[in-house]
Amino acid sequence: MDWATIVERETRALRAAATDLTARVPGCPDWDVAELVRHVGSAHHNAALIVGERLTTRPTRDQVQPAAGTDPLPWLATGTAALVEVMAAADPATPVWTFGPDRTAEFWFRRMGQETLVHRVDAEQAAGRPSELDANLAADGVAECLEVFLPLLAGRDNESAGGALLLHAVDVEASWLLTFGTGSVAVEVEHRKGDACVQGGAADLLLWLWGRVPTEDLTVYGDAGLAERLRRICRV
Repeated sequence: MDWATIVERETRALRAAATDLTARVPGCPDWDVAELVRHVGSAHHNAALIVGERLTTRPTRDQVQPAAGTDPLPWLATGTAALVEVMAAADPATPVWTFGPDRTAEFWFRRMGQETLVHRVDAEQAAGRPSELDANLAADGVAECLEVFLPLLAGRDNESAGGALLLHAVDVEASWLLTFGTGSVAVEVEHRKGDACVQGGAADLLLWLWGRVPTEDLTVYGDAGLAERLRRICRV
């Protein structure tokens, strides 16, 4: 995917929706839109610094957070410009620090595309606007959530019961089978019957995983408790 173009496009849409910086963000109840914009700006500054400087250790908070009182929209604009410039110049295979299994700059290209996409939806929800997502990009976001975040978050799951949950994106025919253990969830990219199935468009699956739409927006077959278990694990 052309991640630089995706970051630019999603940031433009986020900024267009950020008309009231005091509005609350439904998907992040502790935030208003100003904090949402600052967060995305900091994420862009962070990725630009890591990739641009080829860092192999995590930057400090002071290096990537705005000073108190910083205007959020200009902060986002400078972060996005720096990130896109770095993405255009960097070799995606460059080794850098990441928090996922992919230890290259490509990790941050994808991460920033998906980060900006979901937070663009946050801004649109705060403004009461509908959101449209590219199905293939959303399916990649589901895959990223399961590949990168689920292994990090699964340790918070203390339930001893097992079970298998199928996620099925009907519009792009993509499926993932998740098998629950105590403190772990194994993921297979395949379509096979489990104890439950959550089915819907790729966009709805992505936003459901990140708590931006309710379970009622999708179709659940079988053990609905497994679907809610996954949602609890993914809630950050």
